[in-house]
Amino acid sequence: MEKIKISMNIPKDVLDRIDGLAQKAEIDRTRLMVNMIDEFSKTLVACQKVGVLQFALLMRNISEQMGDWAKKVKSKKVEPL
Repeated sequence: MEKIKISMNIPKDVLDRIDGLAQKAEIDRTRLMVNMIDEFSKTLVACQKVGVLQFALLMRNISEQMGDWAKKVKSKKVEPL
């Protein structure tokens, strides 16, 4: 399998958590991250096939829009319902 080197910025607390998990699993950080990304991406593909992913994204978008609306109401930029 061809491998491609990537770089990314990760918050320190997330990296510390990943390092702790890798240590407990007795594998290196890279292997743990590859495993997590591989399994999570497979799960997302499966969710997409049955429509769960679209529903989850819809719920996220509704939540974000309601949060934005609530902020506007609190700042009195829109009328409450």
